[in-house]
Amino acid sequence: MVLITGGLASGKTELLGAVAEFANESGALLLTAAGARDEQRLQMGVMWQLLHSASLPPEVVDRATSLIRVEALDDDADDKAVRPTDTGQLHGLSALVLELARTRPVVISVDDVQFADHASLQVLLYLRRRMRSARIFMALTEWARPSLLRSVFHAEVVRRPHRRIMLGRVSRDGVAELVEHRLGATSRVELAPRCYQITGGNPLLVQALIEDHRAGAGAGETFRQALLDCLHRWDPDLIRVAIGLAVLNEHATPELVGGLLGMKPTTVTQMLAVLDGAGLLRSGRFRHPEIRTTVLYSLTTELATQLHARAAELLYEQGAEPIEVARHLVGADAVPGDWALRVLRQAAEQPLGSGDVELAGRSLELAIRECGDESERRCLRIALVRWAWRFNPAAAARHLPSLHDALRAGVLARHEAMPIIRHLLWNGDLQAATESLEALAVTAGRADARAVTELTFSYGWIYGSPLRLLAGKEAARPPAVRRGAIEDGLSGAEHVLQGSFLGDTIPEAGAIALLLLEYAGERRKALFWHETLLGEAERRGSTTWQAMLQAVRAAIALRQGKLLEADDQAKEALNALHPQSWGVLVGLPLCTRVLANTALHRHGKATELLDQLVPDAMFDTVFGLHYLHASGHHHLAAGRPLAALDDFERCGALMKEWDLDIPAAVPWRTDMAQAHLRLGSTGKARVLLTEQLGRLGPGPSDVRLRGITLRVKAAAGPVPERVLLLQEAVQLLERCDDHRELAYALADLSQAYREQGELSQARLTARRAEQEGKVCGATSLAALLSPGKPNSKPARPEHANGALILSDAERRVASLAASGHTNREIGRKLYVTVSTVEQHLTSAYRKLAITRRADLPMALAGEAETTAAEALAPA
Repeated sequence: MVLITGGLASGKTELLGAVAEFANESGALLLTAAGARDEQRLQMGVMWQLLHSASLPPEVVDRATSLIRVEALDDDADDKAVRPTDTGQLHGLSALVLELARTRPVVISVDDVQFADHASLQVLLYLRRRMRSARIFMALTEWARPSLLRSVFHAEVVRRPHRRIMLGRVSRDGVAELVEHRLGATSRVELAPRCYQITGGNPLLVQALIEDHRAGAGAGETFRQALLDCLHRWDPDLIRVAIGLAVLNEHATPELVGGLLGMKPTTVTQMLAVLDGAGLLRSGRFRHPEIRTTVLYSLTTELATQLHARAAELLYEQGAEPIEVARHLVGADAVPGDWALRVLRQAAEQPLGSGDVELAGRSLELAIRECGDESERRCLRIALVRWAWRFNPAAAARHLPSLHDALRAGVLARHEAMPIIRHLLWNGDLQAATESLEALAVTAGRADARAVTELTFSYGWIYGSPLRLLAGKEAARPPAVRRGAIEDGLSGAEHVLQGSFLGDTIPEAGAIALLLLEYAGERRKALFWHETLLGEAERRGSTTWQAMLQAVRAAIALRQGKLLEADDQAKEALNALHPQSWGVLVGLPLCTRVLANTALHRHGKATELLDQLVPDAMFDTVFGLHYLHASGHHHLAAGRPLAALDDFERCGALMKEWDLDIPAAVPWRTDMAQAHLRLGSTGKARVLLTEQLGRLGPGPSDVRLRGITLRVKAAAGPVPERVLLLQEAVQLLERCDDHRELAYALADLSQAYREQGELSQARLTARRAEQEGKVCGATSLAALLSPGKPNSKPARPEHANGALILSDAERRVASLAASGHTNREIGRKLYVTVSTVEQHLTSAYRKLAITRRADLPMALAGEAETTAAEALAPA
């Protein structure tokens, strides 16, 4: 006899099937049966299965039928005290099997013998005691139970000679071999470790994962169904304990699970041992989230609601953290008492990790819905508005109207009103914000001085005018938004940053403060505060702060000329918040992306970004000015100078109207000058540039802009003046760490040198321009040509730089000449004579309608680096 013992889904039945297959192949008589919980009270049911499972002679079947009397116990009968089976019945059935074994070997296979009826077990024991010399092989499977209690049958079986097989989980190597056998060697490396991680080596679940992998899923439907099947096949208490463990999760203990389910802790402990033996647990918790998710999804809505509500009560009574109790209240979607309302509010106010952010918002929404007191509901709405600032500004939108009404009615205190006004300003609702401020001005009490300071600071720099409706000492630090006010605004910026706490400081005030530091030439300070605040935002999981800080970092990267980094950072910022949550501030990351992609010559992407819908109210803010600035530069780069000029003129008019004509914020005069240069209006461009230079001071905030303005002005002047202006522009831009503008200036200076005949100097300067351009992501020297520089000669219609109308040989020679190489140097690089070089140049001059080397299109210079390699390439 062999007794096969194993835990949940350990492969007992599969092994028994292999025994049966071998028996059939060997010519043995196979008698099979399976115990079932529902048939345990059906006496002689297993024996009937055994003797009717094979094709026996009719006389044998008739004899067996006469001996077996199948009868069901009454519902009130105790199956532990079943009357002994008649001796004649025991002897007759055993004799029948022994007689069958005289003609050929008999294999008796009983699966799940722990569920066999009492009468059948007596027959099997009677036979077991008499089969020592018979050709009988008896194979039984039973569950491995953690309890020390054993049946009389089990005790009698193991007392006699037998072979015991204990089935456990498959090892890591065993899982790897199984995966390789079913899916191939590649899957052994890729899938086997994850397969073991999820299943713990449970054979049934390993097979299910393999099937899901074949179907192109991870842990898919086959895995989930296999898991639920094996949980339901075991003791009914097992699935209940699994559900309790899934609901309570990290708070699960035998006592709490028992309290949740109305079970004894000892029973819970036994079922946990079964789950652990099956590989489903690790340290008393489900070993993989997919297992817990599958169990939870199997619950009906009604049962899930009941269990979560009961779990909330148990955890509250044990003094668990409010956020943990709120998790179950939200799961139950119910508030069972006033204590639950307090818990929901406390959960939203305590420090949150990134995984608790959504839960806090849902807790407040639930509390608002279930709260019956209007005053308390208003407090909950204000709490939701405060929460929304940090994580999802759009979530507060539907609660603002009622709060705005309460503010106008004089019900709210001043400190309660500040978050509401901030939301209105964020969304560009100036009328409602103004009405709220007017109502606030006559409200008794004092607003928080810091909140007022930050509100006035951010309002001024977003909407371009001082916030005058909050008078008195509380508004003693209004931002300076007048002409040349960048340095004046630094004191307000540093005041905001030095007291920054993410739970209190409003995100837009922090972002504006960082940008002002950057505009004022204090980049190191700006980056220091950026990293400090970003680390805190990530630690707290404050989504809004992270998005705003990423947008600021993108803007700084753009001013450094790091175009790819700027685009990536701005893209991350936009993805961090839903478009509705950005409000009017969406212009900051959006404009950065437009400018970066325009400079990278990704004009299609820039057009796509400009086609995105933005709030109309954004154009009443400073970010609307930045949007016009970005749109104008896109038009300029795409060859639409008139459209660009229109954007720049609108931008300048608004800045004058708002008394916000600060060149460091948006240099609209320089922008317009570039558009005029493209249109050939050199005089108008010089007037604008001279006016721009006159408005710039010696401070660090104007160094970068002075360098840019001088570069553009050089394009509007004669060659001798151009070189001097560009040299000064390069010196200024070198101090600003702006690789893009420095590359532009160097490229323009290289061309100016070439036009003066200083070819060696032109070549050296061009190489420097290319080095700076690589930092920006520029692909060639031609891409660095000043975007506002007018063409000295009209381009031929065949191609803007004339490359297509030249032969390959002429193009190679002309590109090297445009880069400043002498004829002799060109000959050495291309392995041709000087005479050949001169012939190709003469032909190129004629085709391009020019008369000298200095007039060669600058775009050809960008091809010089690959020209020699092309010449040597095999045909």
